[in-house]
Amino acid sequence: MEYVPILAERERIAEDILTNKQLIIDYDRTRNANREALNKLKKEKDEKKVWVNLGEFFIKMDKNNVKSYIEKDQESLDSGISSLRETVKEKMAELEKLETGDDKISKGFKLRGISSDELYNISK
Repeated sequence: MEYVPILAERERIAEDILTNKQLIIDYDRTRNANREALNKLKKEKDEKKVWVNLGEFFIKMDKNNVKSYIEKDQESLDSGISSLRETVKEKMAELEKLETGDDKISKGFKLRGISSDELYNISK
């Protein structure tokens, strides 16, 4: 009868993985919308104040304040996406461990991309 709790745990982990992947997609869409807004702000050079949609309201705000707010939002979205990706990797390794029963984790789950600084140091 140990099989049922293992299946329930596998289902819970798989659900967490799917939820986190959907959150990554949602964060990425918001990040792209913010990027578009920043590009639009750069094009409007002669405007001091711009209209901003805050939920159900449109408010005219100082362009520099809006730009700094969007940039802070971009940073928080980037950190959220990277932490969610790490969580997905951990959950995938945990799921593989449950499915195979082997403590050895596939080496592919531990891979990460090269940062621009690391690439610069390699090519230097």
